[in-house]
Amino acid sequence: MRYRIPVGGIAVGICKFRIWLVFPAFSLVSGCMGNIVQDIDPKSAIAQGVQSEYRRFITSAEGELGSRQIKDGKVVPTAAGSQSSADNPKSPPRVESLLVGRKASAFYWDKQMGSHLTKEGTPVQMSIDDLLSRMLAKSNQLAASSDTPLVRNTGVTQQESKFDPYFFAKGSADTEDNPRTSLLETGASSTAPTTLDENHYGADFGIGMPLVTGGKLTVSQHVGHSYSNSEFFIPSNQADSRWQLELRQPLLDGAGVTVATAPIQLARLDRSRSIADFQRQITDQFMDVIRTYWTLYAERAHVLQRRRLVGDLRSISDRIAKRSGLDTLPSEAAQAASATRTAEASVIRAQSAVQNSEARLAALASDLSLFGGRVEIIPTQLPIRRFVDVPLEDVALLALQNRPEIRSVALQVRGAELQTVVAKNKLLPDLDVYAGVSNSGLGGNDAFSDALSDQFDRGHVDASVGVELRIPFGNRNDKAVYQRSRIELRQATSQLKNVSDTVLLEAQVSVRELRTAYEEMRARQTELASLNNEVSALQARADEGLESGSAFLATIITGLENREKAEEALMEATVTYNLALYTLEHVAGTMLSIRGIEAKRIASDDLDYIKVVRAPKSQAGSTQANTDILTNPKAIERPAAKESDNRNGRTSAK
Repeated sequence: MRYRIPVGGIAVGICKFRIWLVFPAFSLVSGCMGNIVQDIDPKSAIAQGVQSEYRRFITSAEGELGSRQIKDGKVVPTAAGSQSSADNPKSPPRVESLLVGRKASAFYWDKQMGSHLTKEGTPVQMSIDDLLSRMLAKSNQLAASSDTPLVRNTGVTQQESKFDPYFFAKGSADTEDNPRTSLLETGASSTAPTTLDENHYGADFGIGMPLVTGGKLTVSQHVGHSYSNSEFFIPSNQADSRWQLELRQPLLDGAGVTVATAPIQLARLDRSRSIADFQRQITDQFMDVIRTYWTLYAERAHVLQRRRLVGDLRSISDRIAKRSGLDTLPSEAAQAASATRTAEASVIRAQSAVQNSEARLAALASDLSLFGGRVEIIPTQLPIRRFVDVPLEDVALLALQNRPEIRSVALQVRGAELQTVVAKNKLLPDLDVYAGVSNSGLGGNDAFSDALSDQFDRGHVDASVGVELRIPFGNRNDKAVYQRSRIELRQATSQLKNVSDTVLLEAQVSVRELRTAYEEMRARQTELASLNNEVSALQARADEGLESGSAFLATIITGLENREKAEEALMEATVTYNLALYTLEHVAGTMLSIRGIEAKRIASDDLDYIKVVRAPKSQAGSTQANTDILTNPKAIERPAAKESDNRNGRTSAK
């Protein structure tokens, strides 16, 4: 067996499929992490953590890799080996799109699933696809969860606003009336005042702009008025002005684009994490709907199976009653009646379980039309009974690429890395440089226009430059912050490895469960076929009058009960297999994408909101003009056009 795996543009042949994925997949994993967080270094702690855990996983799961096929009811490796490719992993199929096998109609509970079990409630046929649409449109839980990314988005705006230009203004007024201390203050003439009386009024205004380098640029204008009774104050009633351009820039602590914009980057990472958590919540609730749907299917099947058992036991009781006094004993009639009553009691319990499942579905979908026993939900999606194969290595790769849990913790590691960079910068001394240019103007007799024009008419410009240095002794605070950030980075990196381990383990368990559940389902089918033959033989002997008596009655009752238990076991094994198919999608992280489920920010006159929708099939998977927040977190910054939405009382006009 030989396979060609593209590694850095070179096709490499490896003879055994069990080891083909160990090395070339690392580049793919790094690429996946790059898709999760922009500007991720393949040699960073994020990529290396995922790579090391994937390497360990592939080595430990060697015997479970590769494709599988069915042989004599068992799941065995294919003779041709694995056909998977590291750059194109096979995705689990959308379960609703799988064709139901011919044998699905061989079981009476499937044929009768659409029947009306009770006289109460209007029958409403529903598939998993129908319930998903109701959940997306009406779920209160999703409506509450969808607001979290919008809350986090306001944090991004807050941090970005710190670099917005701003206008500033200030005014002052000073008056002094003090005895003179020198003739130089008021004048040497005989008429010079003995007290110095001065008034100063001024206003400053301008525009400031924080810089992404950590500095600040300001342009300001001063306008003032000064009065003094001193003979030396010439001209009198002075109007003064001064314009100034100043730049202040840190050179060590707080310097650089990375440090200055770190709060914005951290806010964006926090927003992306909230979106990843929102995606996980959508998927988890969808899985709850699926589990409840198949629970409802199973409980309705229980009702049908136990009703059949009741009917068979009543038939036996009627036969015994008709032959009472001939060749039957009272104890035999009591024996048959007791078995019938036990079966009837089990029907009551099964019907209650059906109602509980219906109520659970109504609550998950937040659909008022389904509450209070108004309807009887009838499942229309029949279970899949044919084997679906997805290689373990493909599920593992897709999980690392798509699972929101991986994305969330990777963003956490990226944030810890950024905080460590900022904390390390804080260890440097405070060294700021400032430079400025200015010019002044002066006018007498309150001539403000002369003062303003004079500041621009002068041929020279005043200049200033300086530095400020501050070094704390010991710097214990910043050292403690830096140490804490390094510990938090190490902790986040360990968490990344732990989540990667968990996701990879879930991939292994889900694939293993899928294969095991299929084999169990096939075994249950064989068991039921055997019991059907046994019960048919017993009933034939009873019809022919070849057997009678309490012993034979006990045998046929036990046979009927065992057959009903085998039917339940087969039905439960079938449900388990179908749930395993959905679990495989969930573990691979493809459950939403293959159904075209998207989240979009919708504009509103009151408050914008996020709406989870299903994209048209023609647009599913399209990357053009991507407005899906789940795959493009930046799309939350651009609200879509207004549209009608009555969910949870929110309305907006298109």
